[in-house]
Amino acid sequence: MTTLLEIRQIFQEYKEETGNPVTTELVVELADSEETDLVIKAGVQDFLLSNQFVSKILAQVSQEPDVMLIYRNLFSAEGSEMYIKPIELFFPPEKVGKLSFADCVFAAQSRNEICLGVKIASQVQDKDNNFGIYLAPSLDAKFSLTLADELITIAEDET
Repeated sequence: MTTLLEIRQIFQEYKEETGNPVTTELVVELADSEETDLVIKAGVQDFLLSNQFVSKILAQVSQEPDVMLIYRNLFSAEGSEMYIKPIELFFPPEKVGKLSFADCVFAAQSRNEICLGVKIASQVQDKDNNFGIYLAPSLDAKFSLTLADELITIAEDET
């Protein structure tokens, strides 16, 4: 946490001295979910609660052991990776708007990717809405998406 706060201070000093915005985004892994509020105040846009992440994986594997094969592939060096990608990679600007999660899944499939969820930019600081992250929602879930929003996918590369 100390390093995170120091980096935030460096960003603020840079912005004040140069007048240029800071375009670097910080991504943090938290071991303690009680630090969530402090991380948000520090300006971090993306973070992972490792204890929750590991717990969810273990719960899935306990219910369906074959799921472990997917995680082995996902977390291996040669496997696909998880990305948060801009919505315009999947939909032309005129098609962005009220879309179902099924629309997002289909758009990702057309790029040979797997859509796991949606990240809503307007909710990134909203703790009650899981910071705008919706993982594996129902296929008929509707989202009012904008060009600032993103899809969470499993893919072979960032493009």
